[in-house]
Amino acid sequence: MIGEGFKTTGAIVMGRRAYDVGAQQDGFADNPYQVPTFVLTTEVPKQVTKGAEAFVFVTDGIESALKQAKAAAGDREVVIGGGANTAQQFLKAGLVDEIYIHLVPVLFGAGLRLFEHLGPDKVELESTRVIAAIDANHLRFRVVK
Repeated sequence: MIGEGFKTTGAIVMGRRAYDVGAQQDGFADNPYQVPTFVLTTEVPKQVTKGAEAFVFVTDGIESALKQAKAAAGDREVVIGGGANTAQQFLKAGLVDEIYIHLVPVLFGAGLRLFEHLGPDKVELESTRVIAAIDANHLRFRVVK
């Protein structure tokens, strides 16, 4: 999620793979999202990358990460900010209220698909906003529960 979605963000939850990609690219050195960040992982890294010193590494599951993120966010939003696997876990558990998709006109030959492995139950979405731009189309959906 980029731009508008982060204006009301109080905390971010990301997966370990997204954290590792950011760390390899020095992606947290000038982190523009100065909010509490919770990283889902099975193992806490021995060394934390620059800019991520205050990140909280959560080893006891998505419910714990969400509870901690909600407490840190107060009345602001918690954003699932990185990783297809992480997003899939939250979607499968029914813990997602809205989905923001920023569709960039680039096709990758490999990688994890965002909406794969969701199980047999369909996830119904209601379109709430579409912004067309040259570099990306910004789509916003409410998860129908």
